[in-house]
Amino acid sequence: MKFRTRGFVSLLLALTFLVASFSGVILYLTPRGRVANWTGWTMLGLDKHEWGAIHINACLLVLVIAVIHLILNWGIFWRYIRNKAAGLNLKLEMAVAVLVTAVLVIGTLTQVPPFSATVALNDQIKNYWEQGAATGPAPHAEEFTLERFALSVGLTVDDVAQALTKEGIEVEDKAATIGAVAEKNGLVPSQILSAVTKHFPEAANAVPARGMGRGMGRMAGRQRRGGDVVNAEPHDAEGDRGLAAGDGEGSHGFGMGPGGGRAVGRGMGQGQGRGWGRGRGTGNGSGSHPES
Repeated sequence: MKFRTRGFVSLLLALTFLVASFSGVILYLTPRGRVANWTGWTMLGLDKHEWGAIHINACLLVLVIAVIHLILNWGIFWRYIRNKAAGLNLKLEMAVAVLVTAVLVIGTLTQVPPFSATVALNDQIKNYWEQGAATGPAPHAEEFTLERFALSVGLTVDDVAQALTKEGIEVEDKAATIGAVAEKNGLVPSQILSAVTKHFPEAANAVPARGMGRGMGRMAGRQRRGGDVVNAEPHDAEGDRGLAAGDGEGSHGFGMGPGGGRAVGRGMGQGQGRGWGRGRGTGNGSGSHPES
């Protein structure tokens, strides 16, 4: 039986394209990594990393096979787009194809409809997975070592190890990550936290309820110039990031005003899941200004 290279390449290209397309659809539907990893999310028995690995390798194989397919069929391809009498053939079709591709890229980057709709839908799907999902003490807490995890929930590493041991969870190495301990015991990372909170309920208080806030403080300070107190002009002072609860109330913000004035503001922000919010607050500050 003769092996037909062209037929094999065509079939392989079609099959790998299907695998790349299917895995791409799955990845479009997956939750965000912090949720997928912490809760042990799977689809059709595979987790997000496994689907990602399949998609990457399938896309690479599609690229390689596509190049080989083009080389094997270059003569046919070139005759198809070139007319010996009139030069290039399919001029209009080629121009439209290039235009559609350019619109796709530019429209996606500028986030204009309908291209922005697919991104918005993807965000909605990922937000759906976060509703009611177990929350870790920090994004990607499954990568924390036991010691870092213990600090994040206000405990010592010995406390965490003892709590896990009482729950029948084997801890051989305190330098291991939460993800590694969970995998070795046939669990998911969120179950490690659940086991710890059974013995140390206060550890649950270290887990943020929702979102992150970023406050923008409005500063109105006072300065001293040569012994006289003068008012500084109000201006915006950006705050630092802080863990938020509820609808994402931001942390106190600090800003330096003219002449060294220091403002303290409390901002309000909206965050989705563990997203970032932006807000504006008001604050008062005082500072000193060297004599001029």
